[in-house]
Amino acid sequence: IKKAFFFLSVYFFSVQLAKGCEHKMLRLVVALSLVTCILSSTLTIRIDSHKEECFFDEVTEVGQKVFFAYQVTQGGALDIDVIISGPGSSMNNHVDAEDPVIYEQEREMDGRVLFQAQAKGVHKFCLSNKMSTLTTKTVMFQIVVGDPTEGPKKKTTITATVDRSMMRLEEVLSMIRMQQSHLRARERVHRATAETTNERVLWGSVIQSSAMVGLSAVQMYYLKRCFETRRNV
Repeated sequence: IKKAFFFLSVYFFSVQLAKGCEHKMLRLVVALSLVTCILSSTLTIRIDSHKEECFFDEVTEVGQKVFFAYQVTQGGALDIDVIISGPGSSMNNHVDAEDPVIYEQEREMDGRVLFQAQAKGVHKFCLSNKMSTLTTKTVMFQIVVGDPTEGPKKKTTITATVDRSMMRLEEVLSMIRMQQSHLRARERVHRATAETTNERVLWGSVIQSSAMVGLSAVQMYYLKRCFETRRNV
């Protein structure tokens, strides 16, 4: 219900923004584009210990912007190894030596990477949990290729203005969506820590209370035996 209300709110908001357009069809395009932008979300994957998962996306132009964001939400010390490599001779689901490395970090909890592609072709984004012996990691990530503010060059004045406004709104909404996902992930991590601490405090209190009751019973029994009168028959 909350999501439906949110999407309807976005739709009516976008319609209000598009009231300056002369054609009703352009208003509908703006509204539907914004709703589509909201519906797209980040991906979440579980990576087992001693495993590595790679994802691929194609860059069609040299100098095209590529954005990659990631965050570990569950598992162990909340760290992951990240490697981004450019077009190489390998298309396997792991990082090879012949792939030019663009970005590499070890044992990172989260990060955001923005770079311009130096070559056309398929880029590889790998998340590695090989350093873990037993722990499975849950990682949330997003890959965006291209600048949403760049549109087709041949446009009429009205269409070009609407497209530029749409793309700016899409970029801002995308950043807000990623920030909200980041905050939700941090809230889940902090809530899990608080619940674990609360559980430990609870069981610690139960054990401490049980020990005090047992010790009191032993002391009462010992004092009772000390004051008992023994009669010799």
